[in-house]
Amino acid sequence: MIKSVSLSFVLFSLIFTTSCKNNTTDLTHKINELQTEISQLKSISAESTPGFIHTVYFYAAEGLTDKRKNEFIDGLAGLAKTPSIQKVYYGPPAGTDRKMVDNNYMIAWICHFKSVAEHDLYQDDPIHLKFIEDYKDVWEKVLIYDNILAE
Repeated sequence: MIKSVSLSFVLFSLIFTTSCKNNTTDLTHKINELQTEISQLKSISAESTPGFIHTVYFYAAEGLTDKRKNEFIDGLAGLAKTPSIQKVYYGPPAGTDRKMVDNNYMIAWICHFKSVAEHDLYQDDPIHLKFIEDYKDVWEKVLIYDNILAE
């Protein structure tokens, strides 16, 4: 934010100074250089923000019907349209036969966000809040694991 305000001030100063000299070619060149620098700073800023993974394991409520489970899965497809989500994966356990693997959950929901801030937007998004309200009867237990991607 400070960089963009500072760059705006520098840009304004260059325009004012150069226009006083009535040298439009030099002004255009300096504006292009500043626009390139602004683009590079934005790119660096975006690259330095680590991604955020939000993983949710839903455990079925007792007596859950197949019909209601399918409605829940359809609801996940709608939840995946939340704008702050960069990428999403969901599905049932793979049934991997190893002691350390938990195959007791109903559905895993894995979202990739560009940043913690994007995840925070998701938490308060009306689509997400409506999903919770519409399907809270489907699960008995929910486990959530959040992590920041290693750089």
